[in-house]
Amino acid sequence: MGDHVFISCSHASDSAYVERLAAHLEASGVAVRFDQGIVGEEREGDGFEERVDSCAALVVVMTPAAEASPGVERAIDRAEKLGRPILPLLLAGEPFLRLGDVRYEDVTGGRMPSADYVRRLAASAASPASQPAPTPVARRGTPGTPLATLTGHVGTVISVAFSPDGRTLATTGRDRTARLWDLADSAQPALAATLAGRPDRPWGIYWLTVMGSVVFGPDGRTLAVTCQDKVARLWNVAGAARPALTATVTGHTKGVAGMALSPDGRILATASFDKTARLWDVSDPTRPVLTATLADHKGWVASVAFSPDGRTLATVAFDKVVRFWEVSDPARPVLTATFTGHAAPMGSVAFSPDGRTFATASFDKTARLWDVSDPARPTHTATLTEHTGKVLSVAFSPDGRTLATAGNDTARLWDVADPARPTHTATLTGHAGPVQTVAFSPDGRTVATAGNDQTARLWQG
Repeated sequence: MGDHVFISCSHASDSAYVERLAAHLEASGVAVRFDQGIVGEEREGDGFEERVDSCAALVVVMTPAAEASPGVERAIDRAEKLGRPILPLLLAGEPFLRLGDVRYEDVTGGRMPSADYVRRLAASAASPASQPAPTPVARRGTPGTPLATLTGHVGTVISVAFSPDGRTLATTGRDRTARLWDLADSAQPALAATLAGRPDRPWGIYWLTVMGSVVFGPDGRTLAVTCQDKVARLWNVAGAARPALTATVTGHTKGVAGMALSPDGRILATASFDKTARLWDVSDPTRPVLTATLADHKGWVASVAFSPDGRTLATVAFDKVVRFWEVSDPARPVLTATFTGHAAPMGSVAFSPDGRTFATASFDKTARLWDVSDPARPTHTATLTEHTGKVLSVAFSPDGRTLATAGNDTARLWDVADPARPTHTATLTGHAGPVQTVAFSPDGRTVATAGNDQTARLWQG
């Protein structure tokens, strides 16, 4: 590891600023490296990881172009994996959602960072915390048996969802496509169809769970997908080989980050960067109708989930607060409970099949279990602490006895038959990088994961 910092940016749009930034930092006594003269981020392959590996800290220049850059994405992945400090600068647009728990400095307009930022950067580069994180030691146990690897996406695979009959898997990726896979032979999944998104907007959001970016309706005919262009889209996938767009759900003023369909498929809940959640009547999937807006959160709303009986909606935001809403009348939702506990934002939540247990996943490297048998009085029962990085996704098995978690390090399975005494039972190893999401098949026999290594994977459940 060197004594310099590495600057990651979109070279196509931000190189002029980065050259001035590098000169400013060098003049302040901070050694800097960045890839000069590279115009296309896709060319960052040759020795790219080595350049990130050798740095003591990573500076990320945040702009819309940088958020869409595979090179910037890879640099953040690598820095998080190695435990390098990340000090973002906001040059244009909005802060990256995946860095929402990291302190950043606003340099919009092209100004140079403050003296305090430079001091923090120099201190981070010299800190023992910038040493590589130790390689996690695998727990003894029987990991899920790998069944198949699904390839074809170009870039991070963000989310996965099984159809109600378990015969189809939907995946979404940063390559601006959603894909449907035929699972008739789980050892050899076959691509059935590709749904193309807008060419300037990737599907879904970096770290959100299946409930955040793609979900099937209970009849298996409707597929809902979010995108960063402020909308959700509904598709008729009754003929998986020929999906048809049926409606575009509009109304949010910023990107849609997460969503969930009620158990009866009549209500769609959406979560957005505009700090609201919204309820939509989609009983006619060709004519979605807004029924209510939930505006109590103080930060980006990242994830939503319905209880199994459909009467409670959970919303979670970057304000670190979970809110429960009574939505028996979706036109008049009532806030029934708020609770906190995590030390960092949460990006994924899930109810157990019996509705008595609730799971949350957080950037604080933990997942938590809550007793919500009385949804007006949630009670914390256990904290799962085996993960060594951000926990990005949680999902219960259909029988409620197993919880799957996915994070920046790996995916894990837990025995939660007694929610007060969860036991780590398996580690799913195979992804080359962070695991974004996890889901169980309807029969519980298969687990699907997806990650930054451009693959989705199937495991024995």
